[in-house]
Amino acid sequence: MSHPNLVALATITRREVTRILRIWAQTLVPPAITMTLYFLIFGNLIGSRIGDMGGYTYMDFIVPGLVMMAVIQNSYGNISSSFFGAKFGRHIEEMLVSPMPNWVILGGYVAGAVLRGLMVGVIVLGIAMLLHPRARAASVHHPGDGAAGCHHFFAGRFHQRGVCQEVR
Repeated sequence: MSHPNLVALATITRREVTRILRIWAQTLVPPAITMTLYFLIFGNLIGSRIGDMGGYTYMDFIVPGLVMMAVIQNSYGNISSSFFGAKFGRHIEEMLVSPMPNWVILGGYVAGAVLRGLMVGVIVLGIAMLLHPRARAASVHHPGDGAAGCHHFFAGRFHQRGVCQEVR
């Protein structure tokens, strides 16, 4: 990794991941609590009244959607708050006048947003597996089922929306 652009990309990504992990109580815990409440309210209380639909319980039906909802919200929120913080702290100006290409700056922030979405997705999926044993069985028999591709696609799409929102 000796190319200056790759070093800059890795540095921005590392700074974003460090920021996420430094304030983990603000970036990783609230989505876990929110999704736990969703699982308890919608999955257990409402799901018990709905019953099975085509061989699937209501909890089986909502787990993938709630995991993706957490991923999308957090990837969007990460890049929005990162750009806002950079504008507020005035260090975005230093990056823009540096010899770094714009794609490197954007790529570093995007990588941070995707990694935060992945961290939150893993946490929420872990909570779902604790609260719902069938989710555990489904993840063992069908690991992924395109979930990784969906994560990268949706996290990528919604972080770009966050960039567009913040740049204006």
